[in-house]
Amino acid sequence: MPIRDLLQAQIEQMGQAIGKMISKFLGLKNDGKIEEAMAVTQTALQEELGLDFEKLYRSDEEDFLLFFQDKPYSAESLELLATYFMEAGAYKKATHPEEAVLILQKAINILTLADQAENSLSMTRMAKKQKIEQLLKH
Repeated sequence: MPIRDLLQAQIEQMGQAIGKMISKFLGLKNDGKIEEAMAVTQTALQEELGLDFEKLYRSDEEDFLLFFQDKPYSAESLELLATYFMEAGAYKKATHPEEAVLILQKAINILTLADQAENSLSMTRMAKKQKIEQLLKH
């Protein structure tokens, strides 16, 4: 039981860290400071979660899955992370379309991981996937 409690605490801590980062990102984005928002968020992802945004979105499918394999991310945390990837990809679409495609595809992959973590499909995640697919098409 203590190991389970420790794991649950780690999952909750990671979720809170991701939630704070995404909230800060969206706040700065809404203030029109998207470049600053991305820089702050990417630094926080690296420092708090050991997640290298650029390395992750540029990784191949196998390396991408290996990164998440042993990490105790909850479906909610993964969904928040996918939101960041979606927002970053949408922003980069105008100036760096090749990067945007990679980032948006990884957002879909993260949402798929969230489905697997919960062992169910979510209408919210399905709607996000559709929105990302629309961004990829246009």
